[in-house]
Amino acid sequence: MKLRSKLFLRVALLLALTACAPGIVQTPTTTPPPLPAGTSLRGIFEGTTACSAQTRPLPQIPEDTDCELMIWKIILYQDSRTGSPTTYMLTSTYGRSQPNSLGPARGGTPLSMEGTWSIASGTKANPDAQVYQLRSGDSQVAVSFVKMSDDILHILNSDGTLMLGNAAWSYTLNRTDNRSPLVRDGPVGSGPEATRPPIPTTPPGSSVLGAYEGRSPCDQLVFMMLKIAPFPNCLKLKSRLTLYVDQATGAPSSYMYMGTSTIREGAWTILEGREGDPDAVVYQLQLEGSQRPVSFLKADANHLFLLDRDLNLLVGNELFSYTWSRLAENSK
Repeated sequence: MKLRSKLFLRVALLLALTACAPGIVQTPTTTPPPLPAGTSLRGIFEGTTACSAQTRPLPQIPEDTDCELMIWKIILYQDSRTGSPTTYMLTSTYGRSQPNSLGPARGGTPLSMEGTWSIASGTKANPDAQVYQLRSGDSQVAVSFVKMSDDILHILNSDGTLMLGNAAWSYTLNRTDNRSPLVRDGPVGSGPEATRPPIPTTPPGSSVLGAYEGRSPCDQLVFMMLKIAPFPNCLKLKSRLTLYVDQATGAPSSYMYMGTSTIREGAWTILEGREGDPDAVVYQLQLEGSQRPVSFLKADANHLFLLDRDLNLLVGNELFSYTWSRLAENSK
């Protein structure tokens, strides 16, 4: 236990030092510690998520703590012979955000957990979903994540609903051990800002189905899909999507997308099913001059996950995800 405690302190110190340096992108190592005997690596999941008085992602966070964001790293192990879940290690820091930085102010408060994990079934929106549950020796409360794919986890509330993030951070964690670490060669940037007024005026004969916001990693595929001109040292793309439906029939009518240097309107449709998931609900935005729509998986009424051209979930990095959260005033 002394060796593990020293490991947690070293990780916390590294996170604190990088978080306090404005303009430096955190690049947590994806190399796990030595494997416990008889186990293999199931995956390393990292992310920067929201944290608020209403949604404490971990029960160990005191209720009176001023928490705005959290940095996560979870290492999952499995039985090397059967593939069954065995143990995990979790390190985190949390606190208020620091201006011009990507981490909590003054390095935040470190937190670490270890214990066993298991797989359960069912969320409030999907009774067939796989749920990863992490338990520690000092808590009877499990921390639960819905498995969106082999590479994406999303934190759950105690009632089985997906935790609702905000315009800056979702509650999605992305797998990092099977991809290259995030490295920036220059000063970070988020591009020119599009005009971002309040929710636009609803078109005549329509009503608002929902307004969603998110911060997504910069990726050539996303630039191409959303028709956004690439720019140097891009770190994140800021997006707001408002979906409208026909007031009389409830059928999809139009959308307004406001993003980094882009404002666009058009029609949208609903696609039922995708490969491996016949019950999936996919929202598709029609882009002028493009034969291919931009597609989102509707995880529930409050969350949209951006899909690639083949309708697979896009995997983010340790800073940002491709999850767009419904604005609180429009949430259900």
